[in-house]
Amino acid sequence: MAHRLYARDGQRPLLPRVVVARLESEFAYVEASEEEGHRHVGGIIRQMLKLQQAGHIPVDLEYLERLKKAQRGSIFVYFGDDPGSEMACLSTAVIPGEALFFDYNSRAHEKAAQPLLLRCAAALDYEILES
Repeated sequence: MAHRLYARDGQRPLLPRVVVARLESEFAYVEASEEEGHRHVGGIIRQMLKLQQAGHIPVDLEYLERLKKAQRGSIFVYFGDDPGSEMACLSTAVIPGEALFFDYNSRAHEKAAQPLLLRCAAALDYEILES
């Protein structure tokens, strides 16, 4: 399972630096990397282009263009309360104008990270949707 965090209806998504600042005020451990964010979004773009070239699965061209425009402003963030915990932590790419996407390594990871997800949503004033 995975979750997405969205800005509430009528609100604009927060800028990546604002997301990181709010996470830093909520969690004991936050590591953010612009370089990793750029690389992560570049990987998504490359995968979408491969799918488009293969022609087997339709590609959302509007989304692809938004990613290309937002790549340089993206930040990848890891956060939690214990930097030594592999289970009670979350990570995501913060892409300008896009929802935050969280996936899990296992059901145990999802369960351990659930309180972090709830705190993250509250700190950002975002809604949680299952994906």
